[in-house]
Amino acid sequence: MPTITSVNSTTWNSTPDNVWRAVPGLTLPLSMANAGPVAITWTLSVPPNGAIVTRLLIDGALMTGSQQVVGNTVYASTSGTYYTTLAAGSHTVVLQYRTPMSFSYDPNADWQASRLQVMSFDQ
Repeated sequence: MPTITSVNSTTWNSTPDNVWRAVPGLTLPLSMANAGPVAITWTLSVPPNGAIVTRLLIDGALMTGSQQVVGNTVYASTSGTYYTTLAAGSHTVVLQYRTPMSFSYDPNADWQASRLQVMSFDQ
């Protein structure tokens, strides 16, 4: 039976310096009892009125191919799925973003959403 762990963001404001940083609330600590496969999914829908790029990190390492870019749009949504195998022990999964735009994320708006979810098979 898999274990499902997820996190969501609360209200936050972007930092418009185009530097990579963790999406507030989308850092997920994960403990694997045994080595095994994991399925990681994410979504981030925001109002950048410009461009936003997202990417996935596991234990501080970039997961190549996880980058998603949405640009020159009022509303942006990035999402993805990543499959890998993790060793037994503690891990940290992080969704990062960078943007040159100022915006506010409001999870109560009907079109803004965030989620980072891991399904682990370590039993």
